[in-house]
Amino acid sequence: MTREYDYEEDFHGKDRKKWRKERRHAQTTDRSKFKKTDQEKKEAVEIDPNWRKGRVVAITGEGIWVDADGKRILASLKGLFKKEKMEAKNLIAVGDLVYFTEDHSIVHIAERYSFLARTDISGRKEQLIAVNVDQAIIAVSVVNPPLKPALVDRYLIAAEKGNIHPIVVINKIDLLEDGPESEKERYQEFLSVYEKLGLPILSVSTKNMIGLDALKSLLKDKTTVFSGQSGVGKSSLINAAYGLNLKIGDLAQKTSKGSHTTTTAELIPLPGGGYCVDTPGIRSFGIWKLMKDEVTAHFQDFLDLGCKYPDCLHISEPECKVIEALEEGKISEIRYESYCSLIDEATGGADNWTKRKL
Repeated sequence: MTREYDYEEDFHGKDRKKWRKERRHAQTTDRSKFKKTDQEKKEAVEIDPNWRKGRVVAITGEGIWVDADGKRILASLKGLFKKEKMEAKNLIAVGDLVYFTEDHSIVHIAERYSFLARTDISGRKEQLIAVNVDQAIIAVSVVNPPLKPALVDRYLIAAEKGNIHPIVVINKIDLLEDGPESEKERYQEFLSVYEKLGLPILSVSTKNMIGLDALKSLLKDKTTVFSGQSGVGKSSLINAAYGLNLKIGDLAQKTSKGSHTTTTAELIPLPGGGYCVDTPGIRSFGIWKLMKDEVTAHFQDFLDLGCKYPDCLHISEPECKVIEALEEGKISEIRYESYCSLIDEATGGADNWTKRKL
């Protein structure tokens, strides 16, 4: 590779425009004031013995469905909570433990031990997908739709931020037999690279009933959120494994209010023990308030290469060990492509949703 200018000077030189951009990004991603305020509010709440306790199992156009002592109750969120949104798109999510009054008004949301969240469509708010879950099934597929390692990495970072154990489930492996050779190679490369990182990966086929017993074993006695791209077959995985017939809006139909009511996610009890949260498919997954340190920590295999500069971005810097390893074939291209997308977003570039619109 030819170098026609002094990379050392370019790397260490002060780019004021870039510096201002990074400073603005750092200011907008500072959540310390929100964390402090939220904690103070939680500590100030005293539980009234007359309040009832339940778990949110679904949120529909009618309201919030809460399971309390085995009975489903349609509740509403107290008006005071709605004034506290701040940077949150939704104050409550499936899996929340809540307290409500006799008139079914939710007055308190208990502290969460885990959460899965993303950036909402506007790019300005955090959208909770599910909370108080033990693990996340990151559902992907091969061929249709094709495998997207970069999307997997996004979910992995989000799971880490939310204190959730991730498991990757690759569906539709039966399609590899007659699929394009490039997809077979991508699948094999993904397995080779990501299994070495210690990531649990399960390949399944609902058509040929492959891997479903292993999936049931992973879900037993756990609360699991299923999430992934549209079309990968999340609901079909649950249906095939347990002989269920999940349909969007089943809960809403019980109220006989018509088809205008839509369930965004639902907590479903599983035969044999455990629960799962079946979520709608997504087309893009933006990580809320993604920070550079979160990206670099996720790519620990890059850090282990011992780059010359501690703050190297591994994009175009001189004598970068990561770039050298990429050129020598020591690190995977699919892994590096994922890194570049995430580090660009974390350092002030456009998020995944904005890139898709452009």
